[in-house]
This record gives sequence, C-alpha cells and structure tokens, in this order.
Amino acid sequence: MTDPKPTHDIEAVFHQKGIPFTRQRRQIWEFFAGADRAATIAETADALRGDGVGQATVYRTVQLFNDLGLLARVQDGQGELCYIAPPIGHSHPLVCGVCRRVIRFDGDGDLTELEALLGAETGFSIYGHHLEVYGICPSCQQTRREGDDGE
Repeated sequence: MTDPKPTHDIEAVFHQKGIPFTRQRRQIWEFFAGADRAATIAETADALRGDGVGQATVYRTVQLFNDLGLLARVQDGQGELCYIAPPIGHSHPLVCGVCRRVIRFDGDGDLTELEALLGAETGFSIYGHHLEVYGICPSCQQTRREGDDGE
C-alpha cells in the first residue's frame, strides 16, 4: 500500500488552462494536499474561514479542482460526499468510514486479471475502472474495542 502526498504541479495545470491561480485557490489546494483524510466542502470551509475563504468560494473551487482531476470525490461511512487530493499515478483510495483517513493502494495485478476476466466473460473491451474501498482503520477499531470494554 502506498500513502504518498499529491505532487501535482497545480500552478502549471492552471497556467495551461488559462485559469488564474488565486490566493484562495492556493489555500484550498494546500488544505487538501496536506490532509491525511477526506473532507467535506463544509469542513474545508470551516477550516479556512479564519483565512478569509468563504464557503461559496470553497464550493466553486472544489468543483473546479474535481473537474480538473486534481481532487477525487469519495463517500464516507454515512454516505456523505468528501474530497481527497490523489497522488499522481493510478491508485485507489481505502477510506475509513469512521474518521475518513485515506490510504492509497495500486491493486495492479489483481485488477488487471479481473479486467481480463470480465472482458472475456462479457465481450467488453475494458479500458479502465474506478474503485473505492471502505473499511475501518486500525485506530478507529482500537477506539471501538476500548469503548466496548468500558461498557
């Protein structure tokens, strides 16, 4: 499993698209790039409110980052939409349904075999996939065990 931080040259992406890379966009990007867990738009806005970044700006910027492929949308254990900054390269998120911690994994061998099997069984020409895996991280499991022991 890998847990690399995002390494997109975001300023270059914006420059290539002719989109201004404002102070607020930088602050929002730095929030996601430095996070070890997925966050909702509301959580992001709350975290950046003291820096003068409003919720509407966060909403529009998160949508823009998502459209540009700089953020990925995932769901938490309660079905709430959250966002993460994926690392460069192909990987998949393993998301804790309790604390939203995200670990990345590649799964290359098994998924390549699955794509070949699905192609053979269905006649589809498989060209890609999207996979999110959900579970409970070791820290949250420990917290739950300790809570169960105390009752």
